[in-house]
Amino acid sequence: MTPHARCRLAVALGLTAILLTFPPDASAHERKAAGGFRLTIGWGDEPAFSGFRNSVVVDVADAAGGPVKDLDGPLTVEVSFGDERLTLPLVPDGQRPGEVRAWLVPTRPGTYTFHITGKVKGQTIDATSTCSDSTFDCVTDVSEIQFPAKDPSTGQLADRVSRALPRAEQAQAAAASARTIAIAAIAVAALALAAAIGFGVRRGQKAA
Repeated sequence: MTPHARCRLAVALGLTAILLTFPPDASAHERKAAGGFRLTIGWGDEPAFSGFRNSVVVDVADAAGGPVKDLDGPLTVEVSFGDERLTLPLVPDGQRPGEVRAWLVPTRPGTYTFHITGKVKGQTIDATSTCSDSTFDCVTDVSEIQFPAKDPSTGQLADRVSRALPRAEQAQAAAASARTIAIAAIAVAALALAAAIGFGVRRGQKAA
C-alpha cells in the first residue's frame, strides 16, 4: 500500500470512529421538561412535506433519560396552523417503549405548533413546541422536490377551486340575468308583433 493510500485509509477510519462515537440524530426534534419527565417532540418523518401522511411523535422518558414503558394515562396533541386547530389522541405505536404518535396529513406548507397535554403516571403534562430551525422541521411545499414536473398538490388545487368558485358563480348569475333579459325582450317583441297584426287586421276591416 502506498503512503498516499495509507493516509486516505487513516482519514476514513478516523471519520468512521468519530461518527460512531457521536451518532447524529435521525431527525430534528425538541426536548421539553414536563413534570418529572422529558419529552422529545417532532414529526415522525422529516423533512415533512405538504400533502404527505406524517405523524406527531412524542418520546416520553424519565428524569434519568430512560423510556417510560407504561404511560398509564391519556395524552393528546393539539396541532395548530394559523387559526386552524386539530386535537388528536397520542397512542403507542409499538415501535419503541415510551413513544406515542398521532397520524395526520399536513396539507399546507408553513409553521405548525404541537401542544401536548394529559397525564403520565398521574403527573400532569403540558408542553408546547413550534417548528423552527432549532426545534423540528416546518412543513415544506412538496413542489420543491418534484421532478421532472412540478404538479400542484391537493391543497393548491383546493385553493384554486376556492378562488375560481366566486368567479364562476358571478358568471353564472350574469348568464342567468342575461337569459332573463333575453326572454323578456322576446316576450315584448311578441306582444308588439301581436299588437301590430291586430291593428293591421282592424284597419283592413274598416277599409272593407
